[in-house]
Amino acid sequence: MTVVMATLGGETLGETIAQLNRGTVFPAEILVCIPEKEAPRTAGLRFPNVRVIVTDCRGQVAQRAIGFQNASYDVVMQLDDDIRVNESCLSYLLETLHAYAPHVAVAPALDEKSDVKLARMENGFFLKAFYLLINGRAGYRMGTVSRAGAEFSCDPSKVGGGVYDVEWVPGGCVLHFRENLIKKNYFPFRGKAYCEDLMHSYYLIKKGVRLKFDARATCSLESNPLADSGIKEVVKTISGDYRARKYFVRISSRSILRMHLFYLALVFNYLVKKFLMTATHR
Repeated sequence: MTVVMATLGGETLGETIAQLNRGTVFPAEILVCIPEKEAPRTAGLRFPNVRVIVTDCRGQVAQRAIGFQNASYDVVMQLDDDIRVNESCLSYLLETLHAYAPHVAVAPALDEKSDVKLARMENGFFLKAFYLLINGRAGYRMGTVSRAGAEFSCDPSKVGGGVYDVEWVPGGCVLHFRENLIKKNYFPFRGKAYCEDLMHSYYLIKKGVRLKFDARATCSLESNPLADSGIKEVVKTISGDYRARKYFVRISSRSILRMHLFYLALVFNYLVKKFLMTATHR
């Protein structure tokens, strides 16, 4: 199998590759796709299965597309450079991929770890009202994309250890057959590729590929909650996310009105959590 990693050569890259190679499945080929400016950062990668591809473009989707075009093997995994893959993760993903072959892509359960402890909204009334606003009577449905274009993640603790059909897969780790790959740059903007996993999932489904979530396969990453960020960073994040999600909502024929309600709720949630964090640290 080939693993494709689109990266800027961050400090987590080497350990991500080392952890991947410690698994029960050893990838035959790892393609590290990196822009020319950042390419010197890969000089210290001493792995026999790593091949560095210097790209003339910059952007996660564009770099990954070049990696897909250069993949040598029939099974291809896309992997972000900050994802820690559990040792048995690839074995489970391969088992599921072949069980539902050929028109399938499969993703693992993603455990987001954070040192920041935030208050969680537990009020059932407010949660139901929020889900009603963004998804109508269908409400909350794990593994789906709401009418507002906001995704519902799969919680492995609530679904058990099986394999499930989903409407979207997170882009951090996905296993494909090479024949099903989207080998073009489908992200229409410059800068960070917000919502690219929703766009990717949309184009895969449009191509006739079934998306699967395998709760047995696990990986993890360190996350930084939005509420732990400053106002300038939050504005930058939300504006980039808004631009990309609006595009996704339009191409997938979802509701622009519900999308705006989603962002109102997102900003309100940020302000409440920011207030609670400030009050706690006084």
